[in-house]
Amino acid sequence: EIMLNTKALAHIRQADGKKQPLEEHLLSVAKLAGFFARKIGLTSSGQIAGCSHDMGKYSGIFQQYLLSANGMIEQDSDEFIDPVSSKGKIDHSTAGAQYLWNRLEKYKLFAQMMFLSVCSHHSGLIDCLTPDGENRFDERLKKQVPLNESVSGMDEAVREKLDSLSDETLLKEWYEKYKSILSTEKDFMNRHENAKTVSAEYNNIAFFKLGMLLRCFFSCLLDADRIDSAAFENEQYRQLRDRLGKPDWDKLIGRLEKALSDFPNDTKIRKIRQKIADACLERSDSPQGIYTLTVPTGGGKTLSSLRFALHHAKKHKLERIFFIIPYTSIIEQNARVVRDILENGEEPGTVVLEHHSNIEPEKETWQGKLLSSNWETPVVFTTMVQFLETLFGSGTGSARRMHNLANAVLVFDEIQTLPVRCVYLYCNAINFLVEQCGSTAVLCTATQPLLGKVPRPEKGQLRLAQHAELMPDLQGLFEELRRVSFIDHTDTPMNLEQIGDLAIGEQRDRKNCLVIVNTKNWAKALYRYCLDKGAENVFHLSTSMCAAHRTEILDLVRQKLEQDEPVLLVSTQLVECGVDISFRSVIRLAAGLDSILQAAGRCNRNMEKTAGTVHIVRVVDGQENITRLDDIREGRNVFLRVLNEYREPIRKKAKDLSDPEIIERYFQYYFYQRDHLMAYPCRTKNKKENLLDLLGANQGNIAKTEGRMLRQSFETAANCFAAIDAETQGILVPYGEGRRIIAQLCSWQPENAAALSVQRELLKKAQRYSVNLYPDVLKKLGNAVACIPETGIMYLLESYYDKETGVTAEATGEMDFLHY
Repeated sequence: EIMLNTKALAHIRQADGKKQPLEEHLLSVAKLAGFFARKIGLTSSGQIAGCSHDMGKYSGIFQQYLLSANGMIEQDSDEFIDPVSSKGKIDHSTAGAQYLWNRLEKYKLFAQMMFLSVCSHHSGLIDCLTPDGENRFDERLKKQVPLNESVSGMDEAVREKLDSLSDETLLKEWYEKYKSILSTEKDFMNRHENAKTVSAEYNNIAFFKLGMLLRCFFSCLLDADRIDSAAFENEQYRQLRDRLGKPDWDKLIGRLEKALSDFPNDTKIRKIRQKIADACLERSDSPQGIYTLTVPTGGGKTLSSLRFALHHAKKHKLERIFFIIPYTSIIEQNARVVRDILENGEEPGTVVLEHHSNIEPEKETWQGKLLSSNWETPVVFTTMVQFLETLFGSGTGSARRMHNLANAVLVFDEIQTLPVRCVYLYCNAINFLVEQCGSTAVLCTATQPLLGKVPRPEKGQLRLAQHAELMPDLQGLFEELRRVSFIDHTDTPMNLEQIGDLAIGEQRDRKNCLVIVNTKNWAKALYRYCLDKGAENVFHLSTSMCAAHRTEILDLVRQKLEQDEPVLLVSTQLVECGVDISFRSVIRLAAGLDSILQAAGRCNRNMEKTAGTVHIVRVVDGQENITRLDDIREGRNVFLRVLNEYREPIRKKAKDLSDPEIIERYFQYYFYQRDHLMAYPCRTKNKKENLLDLLGANQGNIAKTEGRMLRQSFETAANCFAAIDAETQGILVPYGEGRRIIAQLCSWQPENAAALSVQRELLKKAQRYSVNLYPDVLKKLGNAVACIPETGIMYLLESYYDKETGVTAEATGEMDFLHY
């Protein structure tokens, strides 16, 4: 007979029925959460949150549920609880939150933060106030749960740990952070020319940053809980974490310095790249802060910024280096370069992590805890989308990673691609990570946006370090690296056939040509047109193709370019940022100046010729459907305005489009024209809001909350947030090895830990065989997309993947042998 008054359990392992005592789980999570929270000065607070987060599991009803769910209480027993109908209904997170509130209530703000962290650890941070004024915080605070039973049932070791953490220590930790945030905002407000009139805005930012502090602390608890649970479920996961250890910056610096010294220094471009890398080394002992690295395309930003980051991390004893990159195509290339240097002889994946997949379903399962990445390696490559989701996204899957952004170097590559509606959120978050979490940020690009000079600084602009630019002579550097001439066709708009004929002519005259268009439909149509016209070696690139497919095409194109064969590549903008490829001629459909200059970076990249040629083409009105592509459309309009202003000096060759003065003028116009979008506008129940306010003081909210300092609508804001224009879904595609991965995942059974590690490996590989699709494309594909029942992962049927252009809504006629 099962006795419920035996030692309380936290988990029962599915593979073999092994039990984890609740005492062991709570003390382990307390230790880990305290360790993670030390980076933000909240060690004791992390420990007490860890000790109390699952306190509700001491209740008899939860223990009955756990044992029933694992077949340890018979269905006909009075103590049996139906695990299916009860799933998610037995609250075990509120009791610990109420315990902390009762204990710390007199400290109000800090008690509120502790309460929110613990009660939200399965849902994501809850709203304090909903947009229509409901007080969700008080509702949760007053919720009836078996608190007394949970407190009285505690193991002695847990009680002792809780008693050993003094309230005064907790108060001091939180008060120091609170004081630091408030005094920092006050200092910046007093520097504003109209300090009194903008005080409400700075107050809003102070509350925004208190919310950021809460999310960062919440992340420490989340990650500690998930790690301990995963390590209990799978011994291999525990062993992998043990092997990661502390980063050995000296060893990694040695490997990079050797690689840099081995590079030949025999051409003009290589000498310039060496000079840029040396400037980064020289500035690496700078104080922590926010820096810019403005380098023309082809200047070797990746390894130069890595050099700065490694030496800077060593000097300031930082724990991680992040490369945050806009497109997966750049991650694939840059991560490979860095991995080849830094993982020399190491176990693959223990130094450099590449994380950009969203093929796993949004809902986290117990398997998901094992399969998710939480950014624990010394060097992490991820996307801007993943970074922003970590700071602002919903649920717990992304939020758990946030604490690893503390005490780190954050290198943002191609920062000009930051979505305009995220500008104020991003600037305030970076300021927070640098001011309160001990991190350093480096913004890399050839076209530096004016994030330190936004239209409304009181809403949040980057607070750059003194002497923020790492390059000593920008004007000179841009002149030295000038290697293309621009030909402006914008006065006479062209149709698809005319652009295709121009491309074929350029290939005939210059041997190779790259055409960059704004939409996938245009890429496909132009590719087909050039093929039909008999052009030789025509290739297509777009995000309708999986990463492995794109890599193969790029490798083949590079090979043909090296062998001086004719090549014509038609691509969407994915190729214009950071992809190491060089054509003699480039045609760019009109877009923002930053896009045009990035495209120019794919022309004569290594100064193979005295000058390459970049044609700027405007499409006949109505023929290019960019009505939904706001950033491209607005960028194009601002570019045409700036081009018109500088047309005369450009014609006389007194100025060039890559001139820093022209770039600055472009971003001034671009930001001031779009200022109304920069606080992330959204709509909640027929009411216009913006995320900066919802995550700040939330002053527009009608509710009155006496004695409650935090008013944020955390959950509402997180649900409204999407770092890209529409939520995309990653699906596996049957290209190359993708076929085998789909087949194996379809036949996978969750039998044991070994099977789980196989699935982990499969999902790692699957990142390169996935394509992100918008909802309308998924709808159009209909039954061409199937779902793997065990995991919720979606895959595409064989005949809907074209071997030249990727995902297609029309079947290609190839055999459908992968329909399970």
